[in-house]
Amino acid sequence: MANPEQPSLTSGVSPGKHLQDSLTSRRQFLRQFLGASFMAAGGIWMRDKVFASSTGPSQPLRFVQLSDTHIGYQGDANRDVLGSLAIALGAIALLDPKPDFIVVTGDLTQGTSQESERLKRFQTFRHHLLSLHIPVYTVAGEHDALMDQGQSYEKAMGPLYYDFRLHGVQFYALDNVSRGFFVGEKQRQWLKQRLKQANPMAPTVIFCHAPLYDVFSPWNWYTYDAHEVLKLFAPFHHLSVFFGHVHQLLSHQGSFITQYGAMPTSWPLPEPGFLTVLERWPQSTSDPYMGLGFRVVDIKNAGLVQIQNVLLQDAVNLRRRSSS
Repeated sequence: MANPEQPSLTSGVSPGKHLQDSLTSRRQFLRQFLGASFMAAGGIWMRDKVFASSTGPSQPLRFVQLSDTHIGYQGDANRDVLGSLAIALGAIALLDPKPDFIVVTGDLTQGTSQESERLKRFQTFRHHLLSLHIPVYTVAGEHDALMDQGQSYEKAMGPLYYDFRLHGVQFYALDNVSRGFFVGEKQRQWLKQRLKQANPMAPTVIFCHAPLYDVFSPWNWYTYDAHEVLKLFAPFHHLSVFFGHVHQLLSHQGSFITQYGAMPTSWPLPEPGFLTVLERWPQSTSDPYMGLGFRVVDIKNAGLVQIQNVLLQDAVNLRRRSSS
């Protein structure tokens, strides 16, 4: 990238519990995260002191995590995936302050064996995300990349793995799906070299699709060589991982790392181990946006990480009230 301190998006998509959980009042949620224009929305509040106060970013940084949009899907799990995505993008557009960037942690598209259709779905994804005029980073999901080892993804979206810096925060986007659920020796060697140039005391964030810990192996909710990957980050003091794939809110606390699974905009999935076979259930007619949403992450000057999970149903309710 031309400037490693800035996202390289100008006209396209980049190559780009020790939690305390509680429900906040709608007004408090609004004031803290979405501004007056989003009054009466609600959400789940999670605060996590991940970064030491002496190593915070050079200025406050905000990003939004979207995940598992599954553009191109047709079926009963979500009868309008583009409509769900549009609700999320409409809510993101109202964020105050606006995010520095959006990251989409995989399964941008629904998998297909036809390359032409795969590329078309990527272009549809790009069109919708770029409408916000906010820089966008992505990582591949297995639906995006496993069919052809990421060739179509690279054509449409850019490199399968990369890193960048913004406001003193170090970001690493990894591919742990294109050849199966592992990172692999080649990528680990690249990462090892890149980390030689990194500051172990600075806030550091990893984006990937599959979790970097064993959530539930029978459903492929794991990364085979996650231990080898995380060993490379052993000198780092303040590390967070944001992943998709599991279609629900999960968190995992290690000795020096916290990992966060994301809600999708497509359909929710059951808790790991609840079923023998992983299956989607039909979209509810009474609660069609159950389990769907996105995440707002604020990294403050003092190094405090604040995470807000925004439910799509809240955005829908706000839209209905504002139009009535």
